[in-house]
Amino acid sequence: MRAGPKKSDRVSSAGTVSSIRMAVSKLGPVTEGSEAEQSSIFQTNARVVLALSLATLGFWVVRGFLVSMTWALVIAIAAWPLYQWLRSRSPHWMRAVVLPLVFTLITGVVLIGPLTYAAFRLGEEARVVARWVATIQQSGLPAPEWINHIPVVGTWLFSNWNSSLGSPDAAKTLLGQLDPAFVFRWTRAVGELMLRRAEVLAFTLLTLFFLFRDGEALGKQVFGFARRLVGEIGVGYARDCVSAIRATVNGLVLVSIGEGILLGVAYAVVGITDPVTLGGLTGILAMVPFLAPLLFGGVSIMLYTQGSLLAAIGLFLFGLLVLFVADHFVRPGLIGGSAHLPFFWVLVGMLGGIMSFGLLGLFLGPTVMAALLAAWYDFIGRAPEE
Repeated sequence: MRAGPKKSDRVSSAGTVSSIRMAVSKLGPVTEGSEAEQSSIFQTNARVVLALSLATLGFWVVRGFLVSMTWALVIAIAAWPLYQWLRSRSPHWMRAVVLPLVFTLITGVVLIGPLTYAAFRLGEEARVVARWVATIQQSGLPAPEWINHIPVVGTWLFSNWNSSLGSPDAAKTLLGQLDPAFVFRWTRAVGELMLRRAEVLAFTLLTLFFLFRDGEALGKQVFGFARRLVGEIGVGYARDCVSAIRATVNGLVLVSIGEGILLGVAYAVVGITDPVTLGGLTGILAMVPFLAPLLFGGVSIMLYTQGSLLAAIGLFLFGLLVLFVADHFVRPGLIGGSAHLPFFWVLVGMLGGIMSFGLLGLFLGPTVMAALLAAWYDFIGRAPEE
């Protein structure tokens, strides 16, 4: 008979099997943990892809209302301190609906009032321009004699003016397309454009109501999202953007209103027939760098052509003085001081913002520059005041 395995061999085999089982039991949890980790990574990536897809889809859905919503956000951020001050002094029953509604209606009146007045004045001026064009086509418009005395270019301007407008035939040739019907058609086109803009304004006010009503909770959510996304530094960037928007609105709108009022008074003093309209238009143009001098400079030239030399010089010098003080002292202090942004970058942000986003860029441009400068200061480890 064949001899069976020795007892020592059986013990060795049992030990080997036991070792393998122990190794397998140790590898089991590692494999399960690795699979759980891979599943967690996959779920995280899937959530990120899903969130980005939903955000892209959401922007695509509301793309037609982004301008209105952005305007509402800018207005809400700028007016929030005043709104909070009124809210803290209002009864509790007014805070949910009544106060946001009243504040939104007041904002609407402030915005719609000047537009309505501008539309009314545009209709009146269109009739005046139509009559003026018809008169020039019938009798011509000879060049003023003083143009001939302008150094260097006076003779050239005088002869070209007379050849183009000096006689009725020349005036009809040059202004043939500017008949009264054309002026009225242009006015109607402007009116239709303003009507379409009124739709944007209406949705802006609707968005503004909800921002006033739920702005406090929305702000906490935005700061919480920024904190979770990039940490406390994200909250700092968000606060810098809010400060930049508020400072830009104060520096542009409030200072421009002051410029418009001062130059409106100056227009009245020198005898301009409609100083209110010209003052308001000057205030609007003063928000855009370098545009206001075109208006009061044109008025000064008109006064000079009418023989009011001292009034023309006085108005022009007063306008330059107002703009110099506003642009070099008041506006840099309001914008640069509150947003911790040098005025050079404020100016670059406004001009670049206008080129990129239109009128809305006046406020978005400095905001982007403030966030960029805050990131730069954080990167180099320096405070904005240093």
